[in-house]
Amino acid sequence: MTEPGRRPLPVGSRVVVRHLIEDGERATDTIGELLGATGDELVVGGRHGDVRIRRADVVVAKPVPDRPWRVAAFLRRAGVAVLDLDGVPRHGPVESLLDSLTTGGIPVVLLTDRPDQVAAELEEIGLARFIPMLLSTHDLGAAKPETEAYAAAHAEIERRLGRRVAPAEVAFTDDRADHVDAARAVGWRGQVFTLPR
Repeated sequence: MTEPGRRPLPVGSRVVVRHLIEDGERATDTIGELLGATGDELVVGGRHGDVRIRRADVVVAKPVPDRPWRVAAFLRRAGVAVLDLDGVPRHGPVESLLDSLTTGGIPVVLLTDRPDQVAAELEEIGLARFIPMLLSTHDLGAAKPETEAYAAAHAEIERRLGRRVAPAEVAFTDDRADHVDAARAVGWRGQVFTLPR
């Protein structure tokens, strides 16, 4: 699809299309994935299903910038980023996130209850440099209430970094809300892990 004076919008891209409704009396916006474009109509897959829009009713159509990944934005504001890797895929967006955090100078600490397995996976996908900052929740007393395990993790983070770390400097993410709540109880900032959309 090409609008006058604009680059073509490829099928599959995320778009916003302002178009006329009610016989041209009003305009509305449809946001979603451009599923198809013919000489007569556009088909946009939106939140409420597919919307067919006559080309004659299109006022403007343009790409929608990718939404920022909330977890990534949250961790990029950290003094220390702590990710619980159990239940979190370690490839694709997470791999890029880990690289961007370290490139930005943010120390990254990885928590897991399967340190040997996770270390092997990190090595396999080229992220072996993170193994020295891999903490085993079992070694930290995961049998205790999580708050005690996170307090022990905080002390270990300070030891490994060789400096004092204020709890509010730590941004923690995990796919389990109860773990995020327990981390918040020790003063860490927490957010439930989600993949980008």
